[in-house]
Amino acid sequence: MSVCAGGLWYYLRMGKPAGFWILVAIEGLMAAGYAVSFPFLAVYLSGQRHMSMSLTGLFLALSMLTASFAHLVGGELADILGRRRVMLWALLLRCAVVAFMAWIIGAGGSMLPLLIAHPVGLFIGFSFSPAARSWVADSVGSASRMKAYGLLRVGTNAGWALGPAVGGVLAAGSYAVMFAVTAAVYLLAAAAVFLFIRDSAVFEKRTSSGLDLKTAAATLKNREFRDFCALSFMMCAVMSQLVISTSLYYTRYLGFSERQIGLLFSLNGGMVVTFQYLATRVLERSRISRGLMTGALFYAAGYLTVGYAGAFVSALIGIAVVSIGEVAVSPGLQALGANMAPPREKGRYLGVQGLFQQAGSSAGIFLGSNAISLISPHYRPGPWLIIVMLALTAALGFRSLGRRLSRRADGLREPFLPPPSESPETV
Repeated sequence: MSVCAGGLWYYLRMGKPAGFWILVAIEGLMAAGYAVSFPFLAVYLSGQRHMSMSLTGLFLALSMLTASFAHLVGGELADILGRRRVMLWALLLRCAVVAFMAWIIGAGGSMLPLLIAHPVGLFIGFSFSPAARSWVADSVGSASRMKAYGLLRVGTNAGWALGPAVGGVLAAGSYAVMFAVTAAVYLLAAAAVFLFIRDSAVFEKRTSSGLDLKTAAATLKNREFRDFCALSFMMCAVMSQLVISTSLYYTRYLGFSERQIGLLFSLNGGMVVTFQYLATRVLERSRISRGLMTGALFYAAGYLTVGYAGAFVSALIGIAVVSIGEVAVSPGLQALGANMAPPREKGRYLGVQGLFQQAGSSAGIFLGSNAISLISPHYRPGPWLIIVMLALTAALGFRSLGRRLSRRADGLREPFLPPPSESPETV
């Protein structure tokens, strides 16, 4: 923790803007609120409502696939309406939907409203991400974005370290309370955005009469950006195994309790909080694509360990190795996407990238949960070997992409030139 704390102190004493640190705190709040309840939704549906593992995986995958288009919409709206406005309304509406889910679960009502509310809530909530990432891109130069997005991950994983452990305890009493707590946290985050976040001075709204999804799709004519989106899809399919697939796998085949699963997720969050700053300090000296390649290799090694885990200790080791991959991959994906975007289309580009990332997560959940149901009864680690191959393929792809990117796009300053100009709100 001393490394992380030292890094935060370094940035704070440099007089950086309060708005960025408020956003870090908001991301932490949102992650904690989400982690209290949603990692246990698969366990609730399969354990309390007796949905099959295959059907549970299909529902969650389709929910995320539907909601993935929110990144596209949220990115467009962020360029047209402003970052702050999109963030605020996303949080308020997400709060209302999650509160409704808590009421349905508490009342023991029909499954249908719950199955409708979940994808609707995801769609609304996912529109927050491109607006927030665009706000950071407005405020940070291209060579500093890896560091800034890394610090956002520190906030996110501080919440992620706390949330699952709390959720694991609450799950023993009431799933309705878990979702009610999540709704309250989203409301608190919305209040923080309203009071403390303002759009950057360099932000210029894109003149438009409405959403232009056709032009957004045209971003894929850029070959490097198209390849990057494809790799983001693949990498997020790998990353998505951390929550749904691991909880289903460890519950079914190793007999872990909700509390043990919560501790695994808390280990992941705690490691990212501790090592994210150090990782970004090391990775900023090289190309972002190289860090992404390295992170993908750690994911491969970690999930190989997860698949062959035989006890709680070996499961902890597997999650720890996966967490090392996460500190390299997560901020790198955001920074590289922002660096590829033209100045007035950051929301659009990050929204398109977010669509591919979320679609990859959806495909990963569907692949992982169904492979666990169909393959693991015959060869228990089988599904994880598929995930390992995806991670290795992504690593090779990032290596190839890095050879075609400019130094600036790949996170390096141009030689013999002054640093790129940055706004007054620079991290």
